[in-house]
Amino acid sequence: MAASPVPTKPTAAQRFHLLSRFSFGATPGTLNWLTRYTPINWWDSQVTLGRRYPNYGAHSRIAAAGPLLTKSPAQVRAALKASGHEYGWEMMDQLTAVTLGLQAFSPAQLFETVVDFFANHLNVANHADGQTWIRHTIDRDVIRKYAFGTFSDMLVASARNPAMLRYLNLAESTKRLVNENYGRELLELHTVGLGARYSESDVKNSARLLTGRGVDDNGSYVYRPSDHWTGKVKILGFTADNAGPGDGQAVGDAYLRYLAGHPATASHLAQKLCVRYVSDNPPAALVARVAQAYLAGHTAILPALKVIYTSAEFWASKRQKLRRPTENLLATLRILDVNMGRDTRAALDTLRWMTASMGNVPLEWAPPNGYPDVSAAWRSSSTLLRLWEYHRGFAQNWWKDQFAAPANTTLYGPAKPATSGAAIAALTQRLVGNPLRPGDMAALQKFLGEPASTPLAGSNLRWYLDHLVPLILDGPDHARR
Repeated sequence: MAASPVPTKPTAAQRFHLLSRFSFGATPGTLNWLTRYTPINWWDSQVTLGRRYPNYGAHSRIAAAGPLLTKSPAQVRAALKASGHEYGWEMMDQLTAVTLGLQAFSPAQLFETVVDFFANHLNVANHADGQTWIRHTIDRDVIRKYAFGTFSDMLVASARNPAMLRYLNLAESTKRLVNENYGRELLELHTVGLGARYSESDVKNSARLLTGRGVDDNGSYVYRPSDHWTGKVKILGFTADNAGPGDGQAVGDAYLRYLAGHPATASHLAQKLCVRYVSDNPPAALVARVAQAYLAGHTAILPALKVIYTSAEFWASKRQKLRRPTENLLATLRILDVNMGRDTRAALDTLRWMTASMGNVPLEWAPPNGYPDVSAAWRSSSTLLRLWEYHRGFAQNWWKDQFAAPANTTLYGPAKPATSGAAIAALTQRLVGNPLRPGDMAALQKFLGEPASTPLAGSNLRWYLDHLVPLILDGPDHARR
C-alpha cells in the first residue's frame, strides 16, 4: 500500500499550508497545536466542532452580536418595526458582522471555509432588494445547516428558501408568467454547469417545473398549487408526468435531487472545490477523484473534501493560490493574534468597512455566481495599497479601541534571538512559515540599517520592529495561501 501523502509530523511550512487553505489563516495557537498532533487529528477535531456548532454558537461573543439571526422573518420584521426601522438593514448588517467575526475568530475554521464556499456557490447578495427580513435564512437554514451534510439536501432546501426565491425571481414565477431566471441559474451555476450542454428546452422546463414556489407576506416559504405549471417535462435525463398541481412540489424536489446526483454536477462541484482548496488550475486527475467520492457518498460534502485534504496534489500546492482581499485581512489578524476589544460589534463593523474598501465584503457579490476565486480577479494596485495600510494598522495597533493585540516582541517566539539577523529570521518564520528569499532578507536587513550580526540588545529593531512586521506581511509569501 502506498504511503499516505499526509505528513504525520508536518513541517512549519506544511502547517502554514494546511491552515492557509482549510482555515482563514494560521494563528500561533493552531500552529502550536499542530506540533503536537497530526493533520488528520486536526481534520477530525474540526469536523467535530463543525457538527457541534452548526450555526453561530462556536463563538458566543460573536453570536451575541447577531440577535436577529436566530429569528424568523416575521420576528425580524416585528423587531425592526418596533425599533422604528421596519425596512432598515440591521439584520443584514448583523449577518455581515457575524460572518466576518466567525471567519476571523471561530475555532470551527474548517466549517467556516465550507460555509464560505457554498455561500458563494449558492450566492444570494446580502442587502439586495427584498432581502430586508429574509436574507439570514439561507445562511442559517441552508448553507450552515447542510455544510457538513449532503449537497442534495442543501439544494432542495435552497429551492424552498425565501431569500433564494426572491433573489432569482422564483417567487414571482407562475404558470401564467414563467420566469426563467432561477431555472437557468440552477442548471448553469448550482448544478450541472455549462459543460453539461443542456438545451434551451431544458431551461424552460426547469423553470416550469419549479413554479408554485413562493414567499408569503410573513417572509416564509409557501407552495401554491394553483400557480404550478402542469404537463410532461424532460430535462436532461429527468422525466416526469407532472400531471397534477398538488404533486408539483414533490416532483420539483425529485428533479433537484436528480440534478444534485448528476455526474456533471459532481464534476462541476469537484472543479470548484479544487480551485478553492488547491489551485486556480487544479489537476484533472484530482478533480475526477473528488467527483467520484461525491457520487459514491451520495452527494455528501465532507468525503469529497477529504479526498482533497489527503491528496498528494494538495500537499504539493503550497502558495499556488492568491488570497482574496478579505482572506488576506483575516490572515493578518490571525497570525498577529489580534482579538476583539470590549465592544464586539465595533470591532466587527471595523472589519466590514475595511473589506468594503477593497470590494470584498462577505455575501455582497451582486451577480449570482459568487465572488471569483482566481488570482486574476484580485490583482489590483488599489487593493494592494489598502492591504499594506491594514498590515501596518494591525501591527502598530492603530485601532486599539476596537482590537487587542500582543506586543510584536512576542513574535520572536519563546527563545529570544541573539542578533538582528536572527531576529529577522525568527519573525519571517513566525509570520509566513518559512525563511524569505536571500534578496528579501537582505532588503529587510538594509531597512534596519545595520549588519545581521548586530546584537539584539543594541539593534534598531527597538525602534523599527513595528515597521518591519508589516513589511514582511506585505510580501508575496503572506499574499498567497
